[in-house]
Amino acid sequence: MSEAASFRRNRSTASPAPRRMPAGGNRWRVLWGLAVTGALLLGGLLVVQGSWLKITRIHVHADFDMSREEVLHQAGITGGMNYFLLRPAEVVARLKRNPLIREARAEKIFPNALRLDLVRRRPLVLTIFSRGDRDVLAAVDREGVIFDAGQHLGGANLPVFSGITFQGVPVGSRMPRMLEQLLEDLHRLRLEEPKLFERISELRVVPRNNGGVDILLFTADYRIPVRIGDRISPELCRWILVVLDILSQQETADQVAEVDFRSGEVVYRMKEGARGR
Repeated sequence: MSEAASFRRNRSTASPAPRRMPAGGNRWRVLWGLAVTGALLLGGLLVVQGSWLKITRIHVHADFDMSREEVLHQAGITGGMNYFLLRPAEVVARLKRNPLIREARAEKIFPNALRLDLVRRRPLVLTIFSRGDRDVLAAVDREGVIFDAGQHLGGANLPVFSGITFQGVPVGSRMPRMLEQLLEDLHRLRLEEPKLFERISELRVVPRNNGGVDILLFTADYRIPVRIGDRISPELCRWILVVLDILSQQETADQVAEVDFRSGEVVYRMKEGARGR
């Protein structure tokens, strides 16, 4: 240890004194730095003010009908925006404030173009809310986003969620979180078994006393409702339809208030005054 320390001290004392840079060298370095700084400032000024770097071409691609002017207005894009100052992420964020738009993409194309790609939400089910003294239909996508409302949805052949209370106009909000898995089940059902999906007419949400919800399911073919939990599957749908078909052929069918599938066994709940199992 002592030898190594001594060796380092000897080298330190023996090292030559640093050479000084000639005064002319320092002067050239200062001048060079000033020239580079000036060039950067000039380039920045050209970027900000140069008309040849303005956005002059905007390509809008959308899978739904919305005017170009409306798209640009919602995107916050005005004429002559600077290419380098425009931030695509901010454009996308403004566009996605519209609940109708599920996906948005903004891409700058050098030197003066912008491309916008928009994908709309697709309705999976409908729900109902009150506006004044009348009921209004609203469209819900697979993520539970309520994105559209109006009487024009009356022709949509989709299941209707009922039994949910909304405060005001719910467009732009989401369905209750407890229904997320059920919505995903319905999306999968529509993809895998569209015929079964089409036979679902209404899904009435019924709160449980101990928390959670049950679903009172109505089909397009039978008047008797079916009580299930908060999940659904193709197998359950087939079983429901078989049971309802058999029940509809019995004389006591009109006395059945509902059929309960929650326990894994079929339980008939009879109307008041009727007998059944």
